[in-house]
Amino acid sequence: MVGICGQLGGDHDVDPLAEWIGWRDDERAGRYEDGDVALATSFHGLLAGDQPVTAADGDVSLWVWGDVYGHGSGDDYAPRRGPSDGSAAYCADLYDEHGTSFVEELNGDFALVIHDRAAGTVSFVTDRLATRPIYHVRGRDGSLVFASNAQALAHHPTVDVAFDLDYLQEYLTLRRVPGVKTPLEGVEEFQPGAVTTVDLDDRSVSVDRYWRPTYQPVDRPFSEYLEEFTETVDEVISEWTRDDLDYGLLLSGGGDSRLVQAALDQPVTTYHSASWMSREARTARRAAETHGDEFRLLKREEGFERSVLDRTAQLLNFSSWFDQAGFQAFESEITDDVDVLVSGLNADTLFAGHHLPTWSVSLGSVGKISFPVQKPVETLRDYVEVQAEKALEPVPYLRTSGSIADILAANISRDGDGIVNHGVRFGSFQDLLMYGDYVPMSAKSSAVFSRSLMQLAPYRSPFLDNRLLDLQQQVPIRYQLRRNMVKQAVGVFDEELADIPHASTGVSLDRPFLVDFMGKNLNGLRRKHIFEEEPPESHLDHGPWPDRSELIRTRPFIHDALEDGEELLDALPFLDGDGAMECYREHLDGENYAPQLYSLVTFLEMPVTELIARRTDESVATERQ
Repeated sequence: MVGICGQLGGDHDVDPLAEWIGWRDDERAGRYEDGDVALATSFHGLLAGDQPVTAADGDVSLWVWGDVYGHGSGDDYAPRRGPSDGSAAYCADLYDEHGTSFVEELNGDFALVIHDRAAGTVSFVTDRLATRPIYHVRGRDGSLVFASNAQALAHHPTVDVAFDLDYLQEYLTLRRVPGVKTPLEGVEEFQPGAVTTVDLDDRSVSVDRYWRPTYQPVDRPFSEYLEEFTETVDEVISEWTRDDLDYGLLLSGGGDSRLVQAALDQPVTTYHSASWMSREARTARRAAETHGDEFRLLKREEGFERSVLDRTAQLLNFSSWFDQAGFQAFESEITDDVDVLVSGLNADTLFAGHHLPTWSVSLGSVGKISFPVQKPVETLRDYVEVQAEKALEPVPYLRTSGSIADILAANISRDGDGIVNHGVRFGSFQDLLMYGDYVPMSAKSSAVFSRSLMQLAPYRSPFLDNRLLDLQQQVPIRYQLRRNMVKQAVGVFDEELADIPHASTGVSLDRPFLVDFMGKNLNGLRRKHIFEEEPPESHLDHGPWPDRSELIRTRPFIHDALEDGEELLDALPFLDGDGAMECYREHLDGENYAPQLYSLVTFLEMPVTELIARRTDESVATERQ
């Protein structure tokens, strides 16, 4: 595990935090103490370098967790040159030239900490989307305690933490908590795209948001957007690939990872995780063979779910289900063979509008047809309704009095011309609609997927480069929903790869919109009602994930997790142990409570849940005495 943690003020004790950010022997660990500042780090050796670096004639110490790609914007953009571990030294040079304002045009996947002794401040800098989160809380002594793992904070001796039941209900029903909030009382994430500065004299905090997403679509021909998109993807990937490093690509049967594969100009090892050679797996293998890349199937054997639950519990920061960190189970298979891990994650969110509400028509038992036309969402009430529709309700094991719609409404409000969503301000309602689901990245219901990958190895997703984020803010919604730029770009790089049908739709990636739309729906109906290759077991599927509902009925991991968590269910007053078991039994009898059960066992497995339950139980026992 990699990350950063520390304490500002108070009696320094970072050991309980440091245990949460170090995992493997090959990680580069560091410690720092200076006056009111104590800090611990654990970084991948390839990226670490010697940290901290100094600037301002030694008055400033600076750390970089992650990777800096370059600096500037537009024609003035310049990629970072030099060694892979040179990000911190690069930032120190920029600091000497521009001061703290250099971060406004910094491009990369990073979190920075800057200690300015002369000013008596410590600044925390997040990239535009806060892809590497840092959480913070006030200790009983007034100190500010911080860590890249939210659960770690509860284990610090000066921190008292309980659950915030509203935000916990959001996590259990939505698989995420929007904005910078967390289900831990008093624990928040530092703002995205911001410099958060702490005055060491009084520990007061000021926040300067240097970037906010602003959706300003420009009416240009799709061909111009496609050309700019492909040129930018090519530029981004060519800048950060090196001949002396081995790259591993997570390859699916879709278009996003295939675009990265097509743009890479060197052989890569491709990885695909599945329980069998499904249509998705076969499509990924075909893409690898077509491009001349090695294909490796990371097979999910029986017992996989229990193994992942045990292994990933410390990584889970109240976003996503445990199985979305499943590549952690194949750590040695990946890290023994590659230096850098690459994925196509976030391409569909950014450029295909996957998070936008669209129209669909139910055909009863025949199925459902979805139309790539955005539903009108014009008011905050509309927005809350759309978000609440995603909730996994009812939750039989949760003792709460409020609805998820009420909780969402209480945390989303107007602020002048802008909107504040769970502590994060968006410049307009349109910006909230476009970006509220993934700014910051913790707001994504699948956030742990990418965050578990960055724990495995140095990790990159090219679509989060600033230049592509800038482009995305200009692309009209009609192009995002009906002219899939990601799929079309594959053919620009490699026509053979584009000719391979998408595993889900059954349509080649370079087909026109109407062909893709009709083919996707017709193939879906054909597979459901006429012919589909039967998987070898009832819980298996042809998609990237198993049928979770059936998996619960055929594997004991949910039952075992509920039995193991029986004491926690009894100790936490907002949980109903009998309701949890009844939920499980009803699922076995044919109801579908899979989402609710996945959320529950993910929550029960987190170490912070046991810690708070134990403290709650002790408190109740003391009161009874």
